[in-house]
Amino acid sequence: MPYAEVAVDAHIRDGRTFTYSVPAHLTVVPGQMLQVPFGPRMADGVVFQLSPTTKIDPVRPVEAADPLGPLVLPHHLELARWISDYYMAPLYAAAALMLPPGFRSRTVAYLKRPTEEALANLDAAVQAALLSRFAGRRQRAKEDVVRRGLSQDAGRILDRLIRKGAIARSWEWRILKAQQGDGPSVSQLRPKVESSDKSRMLDEVGPARLPEPALIPTARQAQSLAQIAAALDARDHAAFLLQGVTGSGKTEVYLQSLARCVAQGRKGIVLVPEISLTPQMVQRIEARFPGRVAVLHSRLSPAEHRRMWWGLFQGRYDVAIGSRSALFAPVQPLGLIVVDEEHEWTYKQHDSEPRYHARAVALRLAQQTGAVVVLGSATPDVVTYHHALAAQRLRLLELPYRISESGGDGHPLAKVQIVDMRQELKDGNRSVFSRPLQEGLKQTVGKGGQAILFINRRGAAGVVQCRDCGHVLRCRSCDMPLAYHTAPERLLCHQCNRRSKMPADCPNCHSSRIRYLGLGTQKLIGELEALLPGVTTLRWDRDVAEADRASETVLERFARGEAQVLVGTQMVAKGLHVPSVTLVGAVLADIGLHLPDFRSGERVFQLLCQVAGRAGRGADPGTAIVQTYRPDHYAVVLAAQQDYPAFYRQEVAFRRAQRLPPYSRLIRLVFAHTNDGRCQSEAERLGRALRHQRQAWAMTEVDVLGPAPAYPPRLRGRYRWHILLRGPDPRLLLDKVELPEGWLVDVDPASVL
Repeated sequence: MPYAEVAVDAHIRDGRTFTYSVPAHLTVVPGQMLQVPFGPRMADGVVFQLSPTTKIDPVRPVEAADPLGPLVLPHHLELARWISDYYMAPLYAAAALMLPPGFRSRTVAYLKRPTEEALANLDAAVQAALLSRFAGRRQRAKEDVVRRGLSQDAGRILDRLIRKGAIARSWEWRILKAQQGDGPSVSQLRPKVESSDKSRMLDEVGPARLPEPALIPTARQAQSLAQIAAALDARDHAAFLLQGVTGSGKTEVYLQSLARCVAQGRKGIVLVPEISLTPQMVQRIEARFPGRVAVLHSRLSPAEHRRMWWGLFQGRYDVAIGSRSALFAPVQPLGLIVVDEEHEWTYKQHDSEPRYHARAVALRLAQQTGAVVVLGSATPDVVTYHHALAAQRLRLLELPYRISESGGDGHPLAKVQIVDMRQELKDGNRSVFSRPLQEGLKQTVGKGGQAILFINRRGAAGVVQCRDCGHVLRCRSCDMPLAYHTAPERLLCHQCNRRSKMPADCPNCHSSRIRYLGLGTQKLIGELEALLPGVTTLRWDRDVAEADRASETVLERFARGEAQVLVGTQMVAKGLHVPSVTLVGAVLADIGLHLPDFRSGERVFQLLCQVAGRAGRGADPGTAIVQTYRPDHYAVVLAAQQDYPAFYRQEVAFRRAQRLPPYSRLIRLVFAHTNDGRCQSEAERLGRALRHQRQAWAMTEVDVLGPAPAYPPRLRGRYRWHILLRGPDPRLLLDKVELPEGWLVDVDPASVL
């Protein structure tokens, strides 16, 4: 009898697999989904290994095997093991990244309607509460639906009835839509289509489109392309950092490298940091590879997501493009991975396990498959650039010049002017626009040009405060100030997204004298329209994108000249190419500069360089105006000069002195609880345990920082405390401590807030 080593859908941080026997009537192979008994319940699992014998006795049998066969590719199984180990995450959670859409949680528990005999001795109110959950024609309901809204007493009674068998429980595999017509059948998947000629026959019927021809590369582009091509031709793993100023033609290097990869019979993955950027990159790639590009990101409809994933699985597409999750698409044979804007923090998974960084995983995946990685950025992550300069795992390729409209090197960068808003205030200017920005906007709009205004804050006001008692309206879940938004009018928490109505008077003193402090995109448009009556504007921020999925339409309209000024958050700073934009204004460059995070200066520098890079991409010269209350801060000064090497030298000196990455590694431990005192005491207990083990093992090279309240200290109703481990390998200390349940582990955190 064969035995299967299975990663089970349970919170097991050490990445273990569990052994199950395979009944004779089932066919089980590595990469296949199973349903297995786990404790008192049934759970989903993924097979990682088969063996003819086992020393474990007794062994429970597999309950069911997915008839679709293996869904996780062999190299993805290996990658999942690495992710689980490196990021200290459950193995099943790592493997689930590679599963088709909707396949992660398939096992659902059902409860049968209790009999009158089972309920006979219960309180009438509890009887009514339980029976109400089974109302209607259905004789059973999902367990989570039954539990929803039950009182604490009724919940305990329900558990007791289930344990006694008075209420029967069963488990079923959820029927997935991917097997109901818009996904593959078993016969379609086995044998899998491998021939590129045959796979073309599976594509949607439509008019044939000719690929757009490649551009003639500049001398600098040609040098970078030659090195990438040599690595592709060698069919051996290699990694490059393509550092190029804004407008230097990084995308063309990506495209021609992809073309070489595809010509070799291999496929590519292109990652972009934000969903809002995907349409722009898709248009460029689709023009070169018409009908052969699959788009994967979280805003696709479930049917579209399934169609793209299964199309890649069947070999229909040559290129997959999307945000970080596209890295796990079933692309094979894999030849090239492009990570555009590699410095962006959105490549780090924050919300759930595993808390991986797509850049690190891309490097590992390429190493496993013999693929080439190209990391691209105008302002690389300091750690990435440090490794490239030291030739550690990365080779540095540089594009130091902008490309002119005629196709040559040497097009000038935008001229950047720093405006000291303290002086503006002293001189009597109380407008949100400095005098240079006012004059620049008037001239640009008067000449029929276009401008972009950047402010890294949504809404109309960042704080709503009572003028009489000073009370600030706060989120009751996060204790953070609520932002005021118009159209529709509401208060919004930018941490947990909780919405509430604007009160007519102060909830503390009942005064009607409420004022709005701060500035956001909505208020900025109002100020702009007051300054330039009749000006046409468009807004591009997350509110717009999430409300109607209109980000692509906004960009297209602005590029067509339907608006003179585009106002937006950091979404306007990245990858936007509109040649007619000659003026960019950073209205509040200081936002984020003073957050308690060692990367705050780096992020402000990167953002300001990206913002300045939107201006002057056409024939006319560009100007960027940076408004700040810290005109002497090195991040602001060097961003105005767009001098990345100078910024790197100053930033890396600070990191060296503080023993911060790249001169050490960090692990962040976070504990959250509804009771602040309990949260603090648990954090202090773990802090003592870590320091004790540090002393016992003489691990002087690892520092234990904290515990301290996290930022924000309360999020979604739970208080948060954190501890930071710093050292060459802080994992060595963490492994000496039994980490209690409830602690979040973030390896190589993108933020220490």
